[in-house]
Amino acid sequence: MINLSTEKIYNAYIIETYNYAQVRNQLIDFAVNLGFDKRLIEAGTHPDMTFIESTDKVISIKDIREKLIDSVTLTPQIADRKIYVVYDAKNIMESTANAMLKTLEEPPEFVSIFLVTENANSLLPTIRSRCQIIKDAEDFDYKNLLELEYLDDALNTLSNIKYELAGEKTDFIDKVLNDDYNLKNLIRIYRYAVRDALVYKTTLSKKKIILREKEDYIISISESFTLEELGTLIDKLDKLSLADSYDVNKRIAALDFLIA
Repeated sequence: MINLSTEKIYNAYIIETYNYAQVRNQLIDFAVNLGFDKRLIEAGTHPDMTFIESTDKVISIKDIREKLIDSVTLTPQIADRKIYVVYDAKNIMESTANAMLKTLEEPPEFVSIFLVTENANSLLPTIRSRCQIIKDAEDFDYKNLLELEYLDDALNTLSNIKYELAGEKTDFIDKVLNDDYNLKNLIRIYRYAVRDALVYKTTLSKKKIILREKEDYIISISESFTLEELGTLIDKLDKLSLADSYDVNKRIAALDFLIA
């Protein structure tokens, strides 16, 4: 969980988390506590709350100019503040980040900008220095995952995902959706595993692996997927997390993650 206070509100934040769905809900609650209409936010029609997501794994200058820079100085239409949320902030191009600097440094008093990313250090130092950084403590409390009896089975399934038959994957999904496994914990396991696999694949350093007790699985996962495929798995985990949060299409999202 992240800790957002309405007592002292900053103009620019970086939220470091693996759980985008949870953070989205918390940002909506934050806005509602400031008087925003929740129905308009959830319908995507609130004129004072803007969500910006990456297209084709890139957040371009065009995206930021059209949805943030060109409108940030305009006063709120129906609320007392304007809120901008940029998801997958790690995908902000360097030229785009440089274009944002002035906005982050001197935004109007009625504006709050949230950059949501898995790794705050992936953003330029000039961006980080202009933002309050909030870390999702729950994401970094991984020790309880090591006690789960199905941890090895889950990691083994991920490392062999390309080689298992569709029927085997479907059986695993049925276990998950029938609550033999806890879906939220499974998503956490896979977020750590994919994160560790990315780190190991790019550095070949075991010291940077979080799930050190399961490094054999992590190395196997890193060898089973390309960097692009690991990035795709992160995107699919976000969809699975959203499906779990809203209790819809969980089977479709799980099938997309494990089979597609």
